[in-house]
Amino acid sequence: MPNILDKIFAEKQKELAGTKRNSPLSQIKQRIKDQAPVRDIFKTLDEGKCATKIIAEIKRRTPFKGELRENFNALEIAAEYINHGAVTLSVLTESNYFGGDIKILEAVRAIASVPLLRKDFISDEYQVYESRAYGADLFLLIATRLDQNQLADLLLLGKELGLSALVETHDEWDMEKVFHAKANLIGINNRDLTNGKTDLDIARRLIPMALQEAGNTLVCESGISGREEIEEFEKLGAHAFLIGESLMTAKSIPEKLKMLLGNDDSKSTSQS
Repeated sequence: MPNILDKIFAEKQKELAGTKRNSPLSQIKQRIKDQAPVRDIFKTLDEGKCATKIIAEIKRRTPFKGELRENFNALEIAAEYINHGAVTLSVLTESNYFGGDIKILEAVRAIASVPLLRKDFISDEYQVYESRAYGADLFLLIATRLDQNQLADLLLLGKELGLSALVETHDEWDMEKVFHAKANLIGINNRDLTNGKTDLDIARRLIPMALQEAGNTLVCESGISGREEIEEFEKLGAHAFLIGESLMTAKSIPEKLKMLLGNDDSKSTSQS
């Protein structure tokens, strides 16, 4: 029986057929010519090495938790993130399960000077061109769902367009695929996308494995809600943290970011 991740990818493929008819690749390539130069995610994550780097995520809902925030306003959320210390923004653009839209990415691009990650379920070259055309500086690839050749091909196309790819892993087999594909921006997702369960032991296992390859930049994803967790994973070697739910559900995004960044005296892992 298909799991939720299989269903999302299958529906994305059906949706993509219509998208290609409505916006042919030739049009998408034309849009790319109007985009500003790509912002360098590696430079962003390298600057001020002592400081915690947070990639703050904009997402309306999830298939596991439902709606995450009342009166969702992507531009207001983006502004709060940028003004209170996030160095990069992740924009969920999948519509059926997460309530996103590629046009949200475009709108955020207009107000954000920081790098933007397009987070979606990408398996087709068209989506890489589309990411660049709507203002992304990097895009997500999910190693669990892509074979080694797909992963390598999509990474190469991104590189040709000037885009980095955050390649997301969830287990040792994913990490081996990443090594073979020569990806060096690696996400370690503590959430099992087939059932929504979160386990921080995944990062505890995979961070040391990822660091066996010199030069990798590691992003710890999912399940991070407090400063103590960030400090633990920074000591293990994580370079940045992609945080969505705990920010989207916080009563005060500025206060939550302040706590996560270590700019207050709180060591609480509870949500603001």
